[in-house]
Amino acid sequence: MENTVSDNTMGLMPVAIVGDAVAGEAAATLKQVKSLIKVLSSNTFDLAEALHRVKQNKYYSPKYLTFAEYVKDLDIKISRVYYLVKLVEVMNAVGVPREAYEPVGIAKLRSICRLDLIEDGQPKMYEGVTAMETIKTLVGTALQYTPEGLDEKVKELQGLMGDDAMVWLNFPIKVVARKRWEQAVALCQKLVGSVGQDPNTGLYQDASVGRCAELIAENYMQDPNNYPEGEGPNVQTTDSDQVA
Repeated sequence: MENTVSDNTMGLMPVAIVGDAVAGEAAATLKQVKSLIKVLSSNTFDLAEALHRVKQNKYYSPKYLTFAEYVKDLDIKISRVYYLVKLVEVMNAVGVPREAYEPVGIAKLRSICRLDLIEDGQPKMYEGVTAMETIKTLVGTALQYTPEGLDEKVKELQGLMGDDAMVWLNFPIKVVARKRWEQAVALCQKLVGSVGQDPNTGLYQDASVGRCAELIAENYMQDPNNYPEGEGPNVQTTDSDQVA
């Protein structure tokens, strides 16, 4: 009987040891994240890898239900956390080791990582080349570009050039006008509905403010009541209309 008890006890020990090891690694990683944030200038890539481990292994549990809740308690911009995590996720997915991508720098890598790897469940293609190979090539040639030049290259691959290029529009308005604008955007988002899921949080996303501004402006322009007498919205004539 003594041998049996001893055998059973020994059989349970590895489970306990493994559990303690995982808990210890989780605690150490969470502590590392906080210390790296305090000295962020030391090595942002160390922080990126630590945050990625926290998210991937759910080290934030059980204190936090989700990674998003955990991030809110960190002394760092939430947007920065997510692009650092995405950086590591993308580089791991395409098989580029840290020693190859670290010299590229955060600014350039952030631009490169805007490229989607998957589209509709299939590998995303850019100019006939898979996203994986495209990203590898960009990382390998990044030192030949300025940060601005590489950003333009990524935008070109995304098709965000010419009329489709993204720009910022800033202007002052009264507080009451801003409230009305926010109400108009909220109404527009409600009518448009969700437009996809956030790749970081998994939550469904509303239409962007920029897209809502486009729709609101288009709606205003298409209303003939908004034009002076004798004028009206520009109506594009189709070939079928011309034949008729």
